[in-house]
Amino acid sequence: MCGIAGIVAESVSLHHRVALRHMTDAIAHRGPDGEGHQFFRRCALGHRRLAIIDLSGGEQPMLSSDNQVAVSFNGEIYGYKDCRRELHGYRFKTQSDTEVILALYDRYDSDALKHLPGMFAFAIWDDRKQSLLCARDRFGEKPLYYAIGKGGEFLFASEIKGILASGLVEPILDTRAIARYLQRQCVSAGQSIYANIKALPPGHYLRYRDGTVEVTRYWSLPEVETDIDGAEAVEQFRALLLKAVRRQLVADVPIGAFLSGGLDSSTICLLASILTSGLRSFSFDFEGDHSEIIYARTAAEAYGTQHIELAAQGINIIDQLWRMQRVYDEPFADSSNIPTYLLCGEARRHVKVILTGDGGDELFGGYGWYKPLLWMAKEGRVGLLRWIAARMINRFSHLARVHGAVARELRIMGLGYGRRYSSVLDAHRGQMSIFDQRDLSQLGVAEERSNGVPDTTNAPATMDDVLRSDAEDYMPADILTKIDRASMAHGLELRAPFLDVEFASFCLSLPYRLKVSTSEDKIILRQAFSAQWPASIRSRSKQGFGAPLTRWLQDPAVRELERRFLENSSAPVYEVVSYDGTQEVLRRSTLMQRWTLLVLAIWTAQVRNQSRSASGHKFSFRTPTDARAMIGDLR
Repeated sequence: MCGIAGIVAESVSLHHRVALRHMTDAIAHRGPDGEGHQFFRRCALGHRRLAIIDLSGGEQPMLSSDNQVAVSFNGEIYGYKDCRRELHGYRFKTQSDTEVILALYDRYDSDALKHLPGMFAFAIWDDRKQSLLCARDRFGEKPLYYAIGKGGEFLFASEIKGILASGLVEPILDTRAIARYLQRQCVSAGQSIYANIKALPPGHYLRYRDGTVEVTRYWSLPEVETDIDGAEAVEQFRALLLKAVRRQLVADVPIGAFLSGGLDSSTICLLASILTSGLRSFSFDFEGDHSEIIYARTAAEAYGTQHIELAAQGINIIDQLWRMQRVYDEPFADSSNIPTYLLCGEARRHVKVILTGDGGDELFGGYGWYKPLLWMAKEGRVGLLRWIAARMINRFSHLARVHGAVARELRIMGLGYGRRYSSVLDAHRGQMSIFDQRDLSQLGVAEERSNGVPDTTNAPATMDDVLRSDAEDYMPADILTKIDRASMAHGLELRAPFLDVEFASFCLSLPYRLKVSTSEDKIILRQAFSAQWPASIRSRSKQGFGAPLTRWLQDPAVRELERRFLENSSAPVYEVVSYDGTQEVLRRSTLMQRWTLLVLAIWTAQVRNQSRSASGHKFSFRTPTDARAMIGDLR
């Protein structure tokens, strides 16, 4: 697990060498254990290392035996020892999983990706072919950004800050990405907040040669097998998950696990505790209605882990709000990023690697938003009304939640405006929008329809399409971005066994009827492992790793931030959105909408602060049209 960066130019000069060092310095948090640089006539590769495998022999960038090919790699190749055994004839010099990438490239070129398991983002410079190959893993666990510099250079890095540190790119805000952010609280996995800095989408590779960028998809989600036998599926599910956890426990440093007390993290802790001794588990205690700590303690006791808790007391939410803008480089309003960041910091004091339950909700149908869609598919709008009425009755005694949850459910499903959806997938997209089309129009931001997500609105759509949409969009853009930046800011490696390619591909091929119904979620996970869970966990419903937004937004210091950056017409955010429109939206806003606008306002303020500093970069709040004219179409 590391940070990577590089520059390809017509001729790598001293200026480029200095720029590369600035790039790797900017992402030093991703790899605090060492750094390396490799220079060719036309390419400069950089690396920051977090040593997990082959602590003494895995330095990067790593060269091939003839010194003509070099790789800079971020991630882990699970089962790499099996890969090594299959690569007969290649003379390995190290015990590192990095060298497996070189060996596979030597044999298969870009087809090596078909043989490569794990989470990864890497760049391979082939000096013989004068070409650069960059790739990103299938689900987007590891990030990779790229851009064209002012002198025509091609640059890439693990994080946007790495590209900006080069001084070769003056970022131009993409208003389409702002629209996407306002809809989903994050930009998509295939874009960045800047028009002239691109994100390589999950499951894609790019080749840069002779001044041309070619981006190619190498992996797609498997087709759904509707006729699979349920009992057989459960047995295969158990076996593949155990295999995935075993592979992800391979490391030359101590490993722990996050344990919220939910079904996903409890299952990962269960299997890890069976396969290894002395497992440490880590939980975050929100206190109050958001606390899950009693469940986490129950699971830790049942599985015999060394349990460590981080309590929410004393969090300076203002400090954390500003810090998140630096950690994420882009506006990112999933409020659970703050406790995730804090928990990663605590875990890093004890271990360098953590197993997580991320990916389970997308693979097993765990989110609460699936059930109203099932009611809609089953009984149309009448069924949907019944579901929402039941929710309102259930929550009637918690009036503070009605505005923030039930009222939002009424709005997002279109009942307040009488909007009709053409399919459950179309309804899901409306359901996931924090701000709808009316809101975006008032804010002065054009709605972004596709956002890099396959458009199947006009095609027949089922709940399988909804779950697959979340696996392709919500998971990489929100969940995996959140945990990558939060963990790597502390030099901590997170591993998600549910996203093992063999296990995840199997889960994605299962029909939704084995995952979620109108009355139950995570059906196959429950059938496979509920007998091994403590009784209190077995019977609980999903809570989610949320944050106390109500309490945070009532904090006097947060209210002062709102006055400075949302109620002040000269605030930097009003170079991006309409002041009058924002005030109108705020008058009827939900808590989540207020938080989303506040994060955007703080991010734009920080961008402006950077642009005024002597060492900062110039940020332009222009439309993407000028940027495309400058750099051409990089997509």
